[in-house]
Order: sequence, then C-alpha cells, then structure tokens
Amino acid sequence: MQDLYKPRIGITMGDPNGIGPEVVLKALCCAEIQSVCRPVVFGNSEVLGRAKEIIGMDAVYELQEHKKFNAENLDPGSVSSKSGRASLGYIESAVQNVLENKIDCIVTAPISKEAIHRAGSEFPGHTEMLAELSGSKEVAMMFEGDKFKVVLVTIHQALKKVPELLNEEKIYRIINLTNESLIKYFGVIKPKIVVCGLNPHAGEAGAFGSEESDIIIPAINKARLNGMNIEGPLPPDTLFYYASKGRWDLVVSMYHDQGLIPFKMINFEKGVNVTLGLPFIRTSPDHGTAFDIAWKGIANPTSMIEAIKVAVNMYQNSHLQ
Repeated sequence: MQDLYKPRIGITMGDPNGIGPEVVLKALCCAEIQSVCRPVVFGNSEVLGRAKEIIGMDAVYELQEHKKFNAENLDPGSVSSKSGRASLGYIESAVQNVLENKIDCIVTAPISKEAIHRAGSEFPGHTEMLAELSGSKEVAMMFEGDKFKVVLVTIHQALKKVPELLNEEKIYRIINLTNESLIKYFGVIKPKIVVCGLNPHAGEAGAFGSEESDIIIPAINKARLNGMNIEGPLPPDTLFYYASKGRWDLVVSMYHDQGLIPFKMINFEKGVNVTLGLPFIRTSPDHGTAFDIAWKGIANPTSMIEAIKVAVNMYQNSHLQ
C-alpha cells in the first residue's frame, strides 16, 4: 500500500469531553497509520495539546483549527451543549472539505447524541447528519469486523416502530446498495449476502408474523432476479453463528440491536462503522464517547486505528477499478 497514493484522511475529534481526542492521537502515533495516509484532524489545538500531555505521546498531522471550543471549556466526562456544538462543527467542516476534494475520506471520532441535541441538532446521529449535509437520498449503516459485516435496514428507531418502517422497496434498496458497495469498496467480486427475518424463527411460516412473506421474501426475490447472490430470510438466533464462521460476506439486519448485539459481542474492539451511500467514504469506531473513562489516558485506540485502515482500504479499492 505504501507504493500507492496516500489518501488525505479527515479525522474529526468527536465530543471533546469524551475519549475522541485521546483515541485520535493514539491512532495517529501508530506507524502503520502514518505509512498509509495523510491525516487531517478537525479539532482544537489546545484540547489536543491537553490530550498529548495525558497520553505522553505526540503525532504528526495537519490541523483544521476550530477555536470556539478550547481547553478552558473542557469538562471531561460531562454532557454539554458546548461540546455538542463543537463536535457538530468538526463534522460540518470535514464534510465541506471532502465535498470540495480537499480531503479524500472522513473518519469520525465518537459524538454524544445527548450533547448534540442540547446544542440544537435534531439528527439521531452521524449517519443521518452526513446524509443531510451531502444530499444523499439512500444511506445505510454497515459494521465491518473480523468475522462478518452487518448492514441495518432501520437504524436509530424505537423498536415498536420498526415493523411499520419496513417495506419491500426499502429492504431491496438496502440489499442493492450493500451489494454494490461490497464490489466497489471491499473488492468482493460476487458478494454472498444473507438476510435476517424480523420475527422469531423468521416468522415460522406465518405463525409469528407475516413480514417475512409479505415484504422480506419479495425483496429477496427481486434481488435474485437482478443477479444478486442472496439467502434468507433466516432466523437471526442461528444465522449469526454461521456468519461468524464465514459462510457469507454480509448480514442484512432488520433493526439496530438485532444486528449489533451479535456483531459487537464478537468484534467490539476492532469493529468499524461504515456509512454506505454517501458521495465519499466515511468510517468511525463502533464505540461511543466512553465518558466514564474520558481523559484518564486509558482509552483503547484499536477501533479508531481499524476505522482509519478500513477507510484507506476502501479508497484504494475504489481506485483500482
């Protein structure tokens, strides 16, 4: 990879009161990361300076300075509108830069949903905000891990709302977007995809619900007619066991916890969140702000390191075609 173009990776600092500044700096101290990309951090020099003192390490990176939140505003481990507004500003600036081709990809450190809501944002999280800022009509949340990948059909929604949000066309569009993304960004020539059922035992032939026969199976059949290699719907309680053994390239899950509980149980330290459907590559660690350990120098940067590596690999794969 060293012989290829080293992409400029824009890295947002995340919520300053969380572990974002620490894991960003720790990741950028990694020799492998420095060898494969040119990091551009969207954050504040004073805050990063404090983080350097705590971890006892320094890193090489370009800084896109945001001065509205500095070291005097820090309140480690707390939720505040100031930190929420700052984390939103880093994201907005990074998106502007990637759309103007000043950077090649975005990697986002964790934000606090409560903090950004206090700051006035109505977005449930990164995914929805990035879609809005980039004008993207169809996006999907993918999680990349050592054992398998997961894509969610519905994301940050109350469980009771999930059935009414599912329909044949939406499920098909997510499957199609996923298939195209595996080919373009992950180098999978003929993706093997499996789809979860919504109900226990994937509905048990209608005994436990009709969503499988009414909407999920028609979406799968449409995908097959369009040449996709796809199985399902299968019961999630057994499906994920076989997914962990490598039977498929990716699992399509109907809702957030259905896919992310088994994924994070297996891939928590190295899991990476990828947003599909944007006009640029975006990844992030699969963990949150970890306010309970923020600014103690003990945060594990592994998921941030993996997020940067995945972004670089996706960029290189997309330019090898």
